[in-house]
Amino acid sequence: MTQPKGSLTAHQYKIMQVVWGTGPEGVASTTIWEKICARRDVTRTTVVNQVERLHRRGWLVRREEAGLIRYTAAVSHQQAVQLLAGEFLDDFFGGSASELVASLQGSRRLKAAEVQRLRAVLDETKTRGDGRDKP
Repeated sequence: MTQPKGSLTAHQYKIMQVVWGTGPEGVASTTIWEKICARRDVTRTTVVNQVERLHRRGWLVRREEAGLIRYTAAVSHQQAVQLLAGEFLDDFFGGSASELVASLQGSRRLKAAEVQRLRAVLDETKTRGDGRDKP
């Protein structure tokens, strides 16, 4: 997988969500704008410019068929989330996942159900042997 360049703004992430939701056939920029416009007021030009930026940076693949330009995601939603989370962790927590979780706990954003889910994820990682700190 070729990694896209840079991160995503919140608005660019919304565009990517629309694209991920369309499937392998892709989506035209006008359709992306229509779906974004249903949630917030934004000009077509703004969305088209953002789509082009995402294409230039490798987040979107552009293809032309029968005179219609369609976009598909260059990476899956899961791959994008992993890339973005890794960058966020590095940029704000020095790569320390425990510091991130501690900050969430301190902000009271971790609910009991989320703590249970984190425990399950950690147990699964331990069982699979996915730990990165192996000797």
